[in-house]
Amino acid sequence: MAIGAIILVAVGSLLGLMSRQADQTAERTERMDVASHALSALARDIGSIARARWAGPGPRNFVFAGLPDRMLFSLDRSDADHPPSSFAIRLQGTETKDGSAILRAEASLSPLDRDEAALDFAPAHTIYIGPAPVRFAYVVAPSAGGPELVLDAWPGGEALPIAVRVSFTDPASGEILSSLRVPLRIEAEAGCAAPQKSFCSRFDPRSVEEQGKSGAPTRNMGATGGR
Repeated sequence: MAIGAIILVAVGSLLGLMSRQADQTAERTERMDVASHALSALARDIGSIARARWAGPGPRNFVFAGLPDRMLFSLDRSDADHPPSSFAIRLQGTETKDGSAILRAEASLSPLDRDEAALDFAPAHTIYIGPAPVRFAYVVAPSAGGPELVLDAWPGGEALPIAVRVSFTDPASGEILSSLRVPLRIEAEAGCAAPQKSFCSRFDPRSVEEQGKSGAPTRNMGATGGR
């Protein structure tokens, strides 16, 4: 009877352990599903970033800012019923009593806006809520023969990252639950089709003058336009 009792206790402990592991696996799977849906929604916006610039004299920086839990960028919209328009999108990760959330807000963007303070954002809506916090990281174009660099914050200015990495992490272990590298489908401003007549951040008039003097073809590597 003693041996039987010991065996029953052992079996009960094993069944309890298996049940807890099954619950943890189901909870982790649910978190990953929620995070994956949020990743898809974020990728649609981030992958379509437009090359809009702030107004003002001097260097005209891109409408883009990036922190580990926050992004600001622009999108272009056009459809049959409305004229083409530009919008600024703000994504903000925030803590909640149940874990974390991602808020999305947008504002109309005009050619006269000089910085984010000039924008009038509509009330934000939640595109993700769950226990896993979001983290953004920004991929720098590699130099010749070098690896890609990933930054926690983007300094802004006259360059854009070539991709944004969006990750959801386990709040307890810090382990990445879901991660996606979203390449920015932006190559050059429309003016680059005729750079001598329109604005193009990749066009350097000095290189053209030097090419004419030397008679040798050269490639402009100084202004990449933030590929």
